[in-house]
Amino acid sequence: METAFQKVKVHNEIAWCEVNDPVVKEQLERVLLKNRVSYCISWGKPSWFHPDKKEKCTFCVNQLQRETAEEAVQSLPEDMLSKIVFINRKVEKIYY
Repeated sequence: METAFQKVKVHNEIAWCEVNDPVVKEQLERVLLKNRVSYCISWGKPSWFHPDKKEKCTFCVNQLQRETAEEAVQSLPEDMLSKIVFINRKVEKIYY
């Protein structure tokens, strides 16, 4: 038997920040896990014509946990915070 909730799809993720440095990515993951913030990472491929050939990853968080994530990330050192680009925009792609 199908329930009424199976037809409801909720999409409330936001693309929260972008990171190029793998060390910063790892530290950011640890901080988010320590503060019980759920997240997902989407990997972007570097552009052929773009001078920066590093892979970029985007952290997506639930918009209800955005404030908790912002408070948690403040515990990172200042040099790591400068390598994080905060974008705070709605995710355009739906993965289901």
